[in-house]
Amino acid sequence: MSDSSNDELADFIEDDQQSPHSPADAPPPNDRLADLAGPPRAVDPANKILGAHIAVLVSALGGPDHASDTGLYKLGVDALACLRDLKRWIRAVDERSLSWEVSLACAECGLVQNDLTVILCQWDKPRSGVMRTRTTDKIMVACLELLVLLTWPTDVNSKTTADDYSARAKMRIAQLRYKHHILTYRGGRTLKAALRLGLPALRASHSERTPRDLSILRLLVYFIRNLLYIEPLAAFKGARAVSNALPYPASIPAEELSVAAVASVFGANNVFMFLTSIAHSILGSIRDERFGFLAMECLWLLTREVDVDALFVTEMRAGDTAAVADALRVVPPAGTAAGLDLSALLSEEERRKKRLHSAMATRHGRFGTLLSLQSADKSASLAVSGQRALASTYSTLQKLDQSKRWHKTATFRYNSNAYVRTPAGPLRGAALTAFLAFVDQLLASGSFDNLVTFFSGHLTNVANSTAGRACLLSATDAPDLAAYFLTVAWFFRFKRVHWSADQNAYSHQNASDVASQDAPDYGSVGAALSEVNFILLVAYVRSAYQSKDYSSLHVAMVCLCEMVLIANSLFSKKRTARELELASAADINKDRELAEGILRKLFVQKEFLDVCVNIPKTAHRHSPEYLGVAVSLVHLLLRAFEALSNEDVHLFLRTRRRMRKLGVRGGLNHEMDREHWHLIDRGSDDEDDAEQVRVITHERKLDFRAAEARFFHPHIVSTHVRYLIAHEDLSAAEIKMALSYFYRLFVLRRDHSALYRLDFVVLLSALQSSLARGTSIRRHVDEFLVYFMKRFLRALATFPTAIEVLFPRFERDEYCAFLSHGDVAVFAPTAPARINNYFDADSLQPRAAPVMQFVDPKMLLDAKVAALTYHLLKKKNTTRLLAVLADEFVRIATETLRSDRSASALRLGLAHRRLVVSNLLVRLLLSTAGFDLPFLQNDETEFRRDASPDALRAASDLVRRWTRQHQHGSGDIEPFLDQFQHLLFSEEQLAYGAAALQKRRSSEPLPPAPDVDPATVEILIGLARRRKHEAQTASRLYNDTDMSGGSGADVSAPTSRRRAEGGHVELSSSDDEIQAPRRKRVRGTRGSDSAHVQEPVARTPISAALVGESDDDSDTEATREFYEREARLRELIALRGGVASKDDLRVFQESWAGLALTGEVRSAVTRAAGLFSTYSDSDDAEVPGSEPVRKKRVL
Repeated sequence: MSDSSNDELADFIEDDQQSPHSPADAPPPNDRLADLAGPPRAVDPANKILGAHIAVLVSALGGPDHASDTGLYKLGVDALACLRDLKRWIRAVDERSLSWEVSLACAECGLVQNDLTVILCQWDKPRSGVMRTRTTDKIMVACLELLVLLTWPTDVNSKTTADDYSARAKMRIAQLRYKHHILTYRGGRTLKAALRLGLPALRASHSERTPRDLSILRLLVYFIRNLLYIEPLAAFKGARAVSNALPYPASIPAEELSVAAVASVFGANNVFMFLTSIAHSILGSIRDERFGFLAMECLWLLTREVDVDALFVTEMRAGDTAAVADALRVVPPAGTAAGLDLSALLSEEERRKKRLHSAMATRHGRFGTLLSLQSADKSASLAVSGQRALASTYSTLQKLDQSKRWHKTATFRYNSNAYVRTPAGPLRGAALTAFLAFVDQLLASGSFDNLVTFFSGHLTNVANSTAGRACLLSATDAPDLAAYFLTVAWFFRFKRVHWSADQNAYSHQNASDVASQDAPDYGSVGAALSEVNFILLVAYVRSAYQSKDYSSLHVAMVCLCEMVLIANSLFSKKRTARELELASAADINKDRELAEGILRKLFVQKEFLDVCVNIPKTAHRHSPEYLGVAVSLVHLLLRAFEALSNEDVHLFLRTRRRMRKLGVRGGLNHEMDREHWHLIDRGSDDEDDAEQVRVITHERKLDFRAAEARFFHPHIVSTHVRYLIAHEDLSAAEIKMALSYFYRLFVLRRDHSALYRLDFVVLLSALQSSLARGTSIRRHVDEFLVYFMKRFLRALATFPTAIEVLFPRFERDEYCAFLSHGDVAVFAPTAPARINNYFDADSLQPRAAPVMQFVDPKMLLDAKVAALTYHLLKKKNTTRLLAVLADEFVRIATETLRSDRSASALRLGLAHRRLVVSNLLVRLLLSTAGFDLPFLQNDETEFRRDASPDALRAASDLVRRWTRQHQHGSGDIEPFLDQFQHLLFSEEQLAYGAAALQKRRSSEPLPPAPDVDPATVEILIGLARRRKHEAQTASRLYNDTDMSGGSGADVSAPTSRRRAEGGHVELSSSDDEIQAPRRKRVRGTRGSDSAHVQEPVARTPISAALVGESDDDSDTEATREFYEREARLRELIALRGGVASKDDLRVFQESWAGLALTGEVRSAVTRAAGLFSTYSDSDDAEVPGSEPVRKKRVL
């Protein structure tokens, strides 16, 4: 180092001329001899050598100048080199080996307390005559770098090993000492000195700012983040080597490291102003993304332990003292209370003293008290000792329960509180003033909106560049997401509570200025209420729920509750004087539009509502904080949906379903043969996949009663019971919230049997006994308890031995009916054996495929499977089915070999089940593999008992092999063509199938089969079942048509010209080939009794294929005459073949020309028509003596 540099460093001392030097300003002494006086311990020689090197560097850095009068710090000659060497040691050892040996050695030498902070504070404002040079600036920046490295957060979790935990715990203790020293040394002047290093960089524009300036600003933000992140380790009890019984260092009180101490120091040293400037410059002059993440993390660390409600309690006037005292009467006990407010603790102490005095032993009873309890039937007696047992019935039973011995199992796990913290003590004095000024400035300057816009844009880019919003949690760090959503939720709550406090203050003052009593202005947090943020929150909730990350789900529920609270507050807001004026309609509409917009943007998809319903079902398994947020979510959602229902606002939920279009193929081969075009253009299939997939979207209006019923599931009821069991730790508002849930269920919905539970009865008794008399919440509990016990005793009188009250209610019709009415209702089974309710009973059946068979039944199994897979692969809707069938064949073969016939049915999806009924090639493949074919979509496809499992496994291998071979397109296709033909049955065989079906339903033996194998018998019975089902459907359709107003007067209505597919129906064709008529439904009108009103369906003319015995009984004489003449016409046509020869045409033309010349055409037509159709349309009786009037129809 040069001589000029030495001269500059020689003057590196500061003398405060404004205030004389005092011992309090001197660096704290470091008694190293006292540290060495501890018990000896084994030290690694390598660590000992490393500590010696660090000690040499620290001593060479400099120290107090005891030769001078002031005794201030004086730098060594190579101070800058020493600082750089220390930085290299930390980077080389601690960061590479993931240890803290160098950092702990620096802590033992007192580097931070004795050197770094002293250098920064002394050079903050040098004395007159001393100039700051570039070298001194480098030294100060090097000190800041070391402070950042030594205060870097150390993560300690459940996965930390015992050896690693020891080093981390020591480093955390050292960092707590660093934080305490930085906050208390000279009033936190170290922070101001560090910020002065970044002021030139902050003032510079984006074009003038150098990389060194950005590095200094980044160091400052890191330094602030590290100080906020330093906190004591949570106290726990574990192994002796890793126990942590003393979270704070000795001689450091917890108040000097609290949020209040941090806020007061930050406010006094302009740290809050610096953070606001950084947040305001993001997306502007500062474009580095790391500043946005760090600023958001600093906001989260500042607000995570600040209770918003406590911020405005001190602003209440003296007239609110009674309200505050009443609110503090239900403060949690000291053992479980999270707050440290002195007034709350004093109020709780006074309440407990009164309760203790009421049950205190008297002078005559202090020698012992014994209370004898006798059962109602006098068969047993119990004894309870102690004076407190005489206080009340509840205390007696409680004393009796305490004498019992049982093993209580762990009811919940603390696996959901990684990010959500319980608020600490309230801010007072300078800390409160500085913090409120910081928050107001952050909102007023738009810095918070700027941060939210940056972070939401970043999350959107991450979601778009990865697998989408569904994988948001896996694509982003979970702590960053938690910090973002918790900060947004905190500022939502701040705006809402601040507005509420202002309204209370104005209402108590009876102010005439009503302009300030408007609705809260959420413009300062408008970016957090944008549509992008709603989408991100919904994706965050779904991603956390699906991945079972309950800590992230806890954070998401907190933010969701705050958003719903905003909507509820706007819906329930009372109208002020200004809103009653004529010009206030627009303001009211704006408030309602904001509330409706929040709920509409949140509940767009039905899947999100399903997640919100499922979360409370398992909330009791997690921490009490998680349970409380889940219960609050249910309460807020029910209130929000009820407000929408009362306001007649329609909320539509969207359901989306992806399906593949059928019959869609590429557009390059229209001229190709349909049989083989895919072999030439195989590559176009992948390109057309996106076009062949479509998304079907349905929107349904939210029904409040149906949505409310979903939140009254027995598991959710049990969650609320478990939440209210800890009523001693709940406030009056929380108890009232849980009680309102039971009020909705028991009183409003009148679902009494849902709460007929013994644990709920005991809970109400304990809740009533624990609440003080005269409070408002006690009156609510008493009223509900009286109403509940009246209903419950009346129900017990109906069924006096109901053991169902010992357990939660089973959600079945039989149990609900018995618990509600005392009667056992018998319900018919919904489906017979081996038939499942995959589809509704009245759903449209797929078209029945004709029965197919191979042209050569003696073909090998390999050839059969090859031909079938060739033709099935040409259809897009059966390609996936082949892979599913191959897997199912293997599973069924394995289970059958294990003698497990219960698993011999195919497990298919709904779409594949319809294909099994409607696709003739799929049915032929299943028949070849040894399955009984289904004929209705709810039938099971079972493996035949006489079939071989080895053959089924071979069929699976063949399906896979031929699928691969056909997809590659290799080989000759000639062997796969023209291998199938229709299997026809005679009338005798079809009649046998109907008789066999009747015998099987009546459990009678089947009649002898007409020369068919057992597999064909099952096919005939299946065809009979299909015809029977279609006949019942047609009969039900005709009956519904008559009941809906379709009578004989409507026969003349216009009939449908659409013909059934297949055109002509032969007389010899089987009835299973005819489609049943479809039912048409129209949307019912409001207020109608039925949900669906059927349109009158015009009947088509009954053809010969549909004429049965029942038709002859209902036809009139004229109709029968018409059919007889039509039969004669068909016989004539059949006799002549339906085709006229040339000679017949020549004779007809000559005869027609003669009739035209003589004018006898009309009479000839009349005579010809009389041979076939001569009937009367008049229903009137013939008049005697008159000739009947005939209307003739020419065929």
